Amino acid sequence: MKTIWLILISVALGSLGQVILKLGSNKLGTISFSISSLVPVLLRLLKTPEIVLGLLLFGTSFLLWIKVLTRSELSYAYPMVSIGYIIVVILSYFLLDESFSWNKLMGIAIIVAGVWMINK
Repeated sequence: MKTIWLILISVALGSLGQVILKLGSNKLGTISFSISSLVPVLLRLLKTPEIVLGLLLFGTSFLLWIKVLTRSELSYAYPMVSIGYIIVVILSYFLLDESFSWNKLMGIAIIVAGVWMINK
């Protein structure tokens, strides 16, 4: 598989994982991380399907990213991670009912232009 596809899949999985973690965190409400509550909180996290799925997606993204780093220069691959911002904005609009504004659209355009310029 070409390196560009590995990069894009890794970034997409990481972005999707982030959005799914947000869905899971919405179910959890407020949590407190302290020494005395650490084990109960961790068990609660692991009982939340969205949290587990989000972690699996992040783990897969991580493994693909290691493969990417063995195949390409970091200065080529890492700017592509910013494409994840675009994916998160789009997924957040559809899955989390978050707003979409002209400012976000302009930010997406700047990110696309920047990634294109760096990798040209």
